[in-house]
Amino acid sequence: MSAEVALQIPADAAGLADLKQRAAILLTRGDLEETRSLVDEALVGLPEDSDLLALRGTCRARQGELSDGIQDLASAVMLNPRDWELLNNLAVHLQQMKMFDEAVVFHVKAINNSEPEHHPQLYINLGLAMTGQGDFKAAVELFEAVLDVHPDMIDAAVNLSSVLNSLKEYARSAEVCKRTLALVEAPELYHNMGNALHRIAGRNADAVKAFERAIELDPTNLKSKHMLSLLRDEDMESIPSDFVAGLFDDYASYYESDVIEKLRYRVPGLVRRYLLKATPGRTHFPSVLDLGCGTGLTGVMLRDLTDFQKGVDISRNMLVQALDKKIYDQIEAVDLQVSLGEIDRQYSVAIAADVCGYIGRLDGFVTKVFDVLESNGLFVFSVEESFLADYEVSAAGRFAHRRTYVQKVLTDSGFKVVTGAREQLRNSAGRPVFGMIFVAQKPA
Repeated sequence: MSAEVALQIPADAAGLADLKQRAAILLTRGDLEETRSLVDEALVGLPEDSDLLALRGTCRARQGELSDGIQDLASAVMLNPRDWELLNNLAVHLQQMKMFDEAVVFHVKAINNSEPEHHPQLYINLGLAMTGQGDFKAAVELFEAVLDVHPDMIDAAVNLSSVLNSLKEYARSAEVCKRTLALVEAPELYHNMGNALHRIAGRNADAVKAFERAIELDPTNLKSKHMLSLLRDEDMESIPSDFVAGLFDDYASYYESDVIEKLRYRVPGLVRRYLLKATPGRTHFPSVLDLGCGTGLTGVMLRDLTDFQKGVDISRNMLVQALDKKIYDQIEAVDLQVSLGEIDRQYSVAIAADVCGYIGRLDGFVTKVFDVLESNGLFVFSVEESFLADYEVSAAGRFAHRRTYVQKVLTDSGFKVVTGAREQLRNSAGRPVFGMIFVAQKPA
């Protein structure tokens, strides 16, 4: 323990306030272990101090212990039920657990127990929870109400335009961005404006200008850089890793409800079906490596078939969701364009469900998979289909691959192609998205 936190818990009020302030500073700095050590020690003598419980709850949540963190925050709220900051903090963390109905309740309580000066941000938080519920109309009304009073409030405009883009109300979204940008510039607003404009016929040139301005304001803006590359039809061999990580970190809290309920995502079930179909009579595989495991949707489908299952993903927020399912024996944050992570065994099966949509040129990735499989090991993965090129970026911003290209990459890497079946993978914009499920085997 560092000298900074190895202190006796003070008995006087001033000393306790100082301890809490130091813990809050450590938490803000991201020193989670030191924060936890200091607060845990204090809670031994003060187990019902709501401030300490709130600090530990927030710290636990950031350490990946989201359920335990919420329990601490709920205990703090029970001890101090009219503290609007505690109520808001609990609601925000409930959203991360996809408990949107409960989050709405506590957001409303936070609003009812706070002064009007705090309402704009609290209304935005409530709107985000309602978006998670799927109540987009109510969320839009809240964001608009904030902008009516505070027309230069960037958070409200960004969230309103994002929801309108999701609802495909692109002209309305672009107008929201334009109106707010007349008062204050923000890269997020230019990005959302570009997203809206490029979906309106004849507005691609305006979309390019919006993305260019977003990048001028924030040169690290990978989302806008990616969209600009797509609109300029630039050649890409992969989608930038930082962009993918940020995309799924932002997506994690509502990923499953979106892909299952709205997109009718079928890949996890298809992976299981074609794995078993390729190995008639076999229902056991000693080890599975789930590449790009996300929240664990495919891992759930395979857990009963294996003794050991490892999940790797580039998004830490997605891995937090996967941890809660308790279906993986190991989990690791990995950039698959660089490596497959720490490998301590040869695997019976490797899975890459919906991973190749972010990797155009597949040979390096496929070779890495070949190297981690045992003899006769199986590689099961999905690709979206292209008919025009070996690989190309689709209108949705993901890579699609030609069947003959995938087959050549597999055979050049040493695999035997067992299956290459055409299937509907999901829906997008109300239309089916087709692709292929491949099963390839490493020779004995």
